[in-house]
Amino acid sequence: MSQQSSSKQSIIIGALSGALVLSIGASAFFYFQSKNQPQVISQEKTSEESKALPLPSKETALKELFGVSDPSGKVKIASDKLTNFWFEQSFKVGTNNLHVKFFATQSLDGTGNPYDSHATSLEVGAITYKQNSNQWEVISKQPQFGSAGTWGMLSEAKPVALHLSKTSLAFTLDQSYSGQGHSEEGKILFVFSQNSWHDVGFIKTGGENSGDCEDTPPAPGEEFSLGPCFKYKGVISVANGSTSEYPDLLVTRTGTENKEHRGALIPAKNVTYIFKEGKYINPNEL
Repeated sequence: MSQQSSSKQSIIIGALSGALVLSIGASAFFYFQSKNQPQVISQEKTSEESKALPLPSKETALKELFGVSDPSGKVKIASDKLTNFWFEQSFKVGTNNLHVKFFATQSLDGTGNPYDSHATSLEVGAITYKQNSNQWEVISKQPQFGSAGTWGMLSEAKPVALHLSKTSLAFTLDQSYSGQGHSEEGKILFVFSQNSWHDVGFIKTGGENSGDCEDTPPAPGEEFSLGPCFKYKGVISVANGSTSEYPDLLVTRTGTENKEHRGALIPAKNVTYIFKEGKYINPNEL
């Protein structure tokens, strides 16, 4: 091999190594207060024209939504409110190519620090764009339409699109809760309908009681003092036969759950959530 060929091969290997390092860094976990630039996660294939059209910047979106702006995507919109860019998403409803940028607002205490109690969530706002020929047109501005998070912060958003109907779509985002030996996991749902976003609540998909149970069954004639350990997980889908903008949602669960009075385990049952008064609810828990 000539010295010239060897030099070219070294340059190619170096370029590939650099690309690999950049790819690994881009996939790293980040929190709401991270300085890393978030990625655009596209659930829907858009047209070639849409892909080529530059997206509105965070700075522009902040200005349009809150009247103030900063290249960092983070600004104080009031003396006790700090707003930060959360995530953005391209999607389609019908034939329309759409794009949304979500922002989250923390409440600050008297010293300027975010409140960080377990029950402290963040206000969520959004600005939504529609592709109109060769430009993005603002179709809705919602400085606050819902809430998310705990301990006054949000973790990385991993939105998954769920088509509810021909005219409505939901983004499902992970959220979990824990306390007194029990934990629950599920999805918060942000629904796009009638050109605006709606926070329609939390759907529980999984649960377990590892901090409040007994792994070893009691001796014959004895009873559990805490109850047996259970664990289940579930997946959300649109229930068969539902055709409205807010159809019934089926949670298909696998695993085990407690029988009544915690005396024994039974296979985890599927649950159907219904839409009522602006939120998805489990009728069995009313």
